[in-house]
Amino acid sequence: MQTVSTTPLTLVANTIRGLALDAIDTCNSGHPGLPLGCAEIFTVLYGKFLNHNPLDPKWPGRDRFILSAGHGSMGLYASLHLAGFGVTIDDLKAFRTLHSITPGHPEYRETPGVETTTGPLGQGVATSVGMALGAKHLAARLNIANNHQVVVLAGDGCMMEGICSEASSLAGHLKLDNLILIYDSNDICLDGSTTECFTEDVGARYRAYGWNVTVVDGHNLEQVEQALNSARSQTENPSLIIAKTTIGKGSPTYQGSSEAHGKAFGKAESSATKTALGLPSDPLFFVPDEVNTFFSNRVEIQKNRPIDTAPHIPNLISKETLNTLRNTEVKPGLATRAISQALLQVIHDHCPSVIGGSADLSCSDSTLMKTGGILSSDNYGARNIKYGVREFAMAAAASGLALEGLRPFCGTFLTFSDYMKNAVRLAALMRLPVTYQFTHDSILLGEDGPTHQPVEHLAALRAMPTLTVFRPADTNETKAAWIAALSAESPTALVLSRQGINDTLPTSIDGALKGGYILTSESNGPLDYTLIATGSELSLAVECAVALTSKGKNCRVVSLPSFEVFDSQPKEYQNDVLGNPAQTVSIEAQSSFGWHKYIGRDGISISIDQFGLSAPAKDLAEHFGFTVPAILKRLGVS
Repeated sequence: MQTVSTTPLTLVANTIRGLALDAIDTCNSGHPGLPLGCAEIFTVLYGKFLNHNPLDPKWPGRDRFILSAGHGSMGLYASLHLAGFGVTIDDLKAFRTLHSITPGHPEYRETPGVETTTGPLGQGVATSVGMALGAKHLAARLNIANNHQVVVLAGDGCMMEGICSEASSLAGHLKLDNLILIYDSNDICLDGSTTECFTEDVGARYRAYGWNVTVVDGHNLEQVEQALNSARSQTENPSLIIAKTTIGKGSPTYQGSSEAHGKAFGKAESSATKTALGLPSDPLFFVPDEVNTFFSNRVEIQKNRPIDTAPHIPNLISKETLNTLRNTEVKPGLATRAISQALLQVIHDHCPSVIGGSADLSCSDSTLMKTGGILSSDNYGARNIKYGVREFAMAAAASGLALEGLRPFCGTFLTFSDYMKNAVRLAALMRLPVTYQFTHDSILLGEDGPTHQPVEHLAALRAMPTLTVFRPADTNETKAAWIAALSAESPTALVLSRQGINDTLPTSIDGALKGGYILTSESNGPLDYTLIATGSELSLAVECAVALTSKGKNCRVVSLPSFEVFDSQPKEYQNDVLGNPAQTVSIEAQSSFGWHKYIGRDGISISIDQFGLSAPAKDLAEHFGFTVPAILKRLGVS
């Protein structure tokens, strides 16, 4: 083996390798390949480059580091421990164990110094684009110099993912010169060599996107540091640093092989690797005194940085603003997407932290803030983002904006929510206050046909933990949905109609804010039917109730715009709203999946459990049974 240097930074890199091996072997689970292959990169970042204060991990002026290749988490945790972020040796020993702050992939809120949850490959890159854009936006709005860099480390898997391409294209277009992407290019992916699946010229691709591209030896500390410093100093475009590395570097058996990617080496191989690196085999979790001293001195420098006193954009939504939304007059009979757009104009004027955009659909999904301007490289202070047809990257970038302290929203058609789903999931996991405006919410959008008519999408969104879903029926309920979204500390999906709605129903903002409420009550006597509906079908439920009443049936109509909010109410309230009818019926132009917890096993679901058709909305309603006569027939009432 090559003689190991004992310079302080080389010793830091090898210490990171040793800690990663010990943690992964202790739990017999993890990914040693990246921590060993990128140890020099972690060393330069945490030992020299990043401007941060480990004693104040949320210092606003800090540089942000994101490990997009989140499977290499032990490299990050080892670095955070050495750098003084409050990750202890005991935390490293608890890697991947229940309730530890060192989970298998980095999780936001769980570990000091972790800026975002990563693991699904490519999303860290896209979230970083949102963070870099957020920093640019805040600097422009506040008329201050951009005060931090966003650095992301990605692997071959990240670079193959489509979301990475979407986000990188957008970053180049917006000239985000505060974004640095380090590509750990080791020519190995989980399944084998990249020669079998990934042979493109990545540098050429990124130059075409408008990025600065540099290639370095990822194990050469000086080259890595020089490339990072050069990227920080340039003021034109984002920077890609292609770092050529060896996966599992130091392992006599596994380095340079896909075998190093995702399994514990075991005691014998780890011991041999430590010997090759000039580290003792015992004790485990060994940190040389020189390394502790190096980082102690660095912390002393970092903790004396000036306190950030720069102004900020208020992110709290005041009661006065929420009251203004309640009292906003909106033209009756509009589609709920148009109602939402009318409310967005008020939100723009009263909520300065709100910023939003659409995937090339702002004129159709009604997300444009008309006086907000269009954000560009010449106008970072504008508040409308044209994401282009990049739904997945848009959703992840919105999370990045939220992580920068803004209150973002983004929009597209409901059927395209599937393109975004994993980024929405990570936002839900992180409990980020992102609002998603999904329009064209059912087969009743009409002639565009089944490719654009959502069927199963609403049930899928409702199944996601921590995501609150609203499908409002009219102006009052759309106001409630936005009030809830602006007040939330986790993501919210607004599911809105393309077609106009009945704005004469006796709906209630306060009732909708409870997720569900009695819209019309039955007469005295036994309750025959509780009709539960959401969105544009609520007026149909009222029409059915009128028809049933004329035939001597006792009916109640319940509006249920949000399952999640309704389920959070006391059981007594839920039972009072749903009543104890002889028959419970749901009416919603989406899948029946999820409704039986409200209507019971014997309940009747008027729903769509097949794909739609291309036709005018009126014809579709008749064909699929969303008319009063068809529903009464389903109920056996003639």
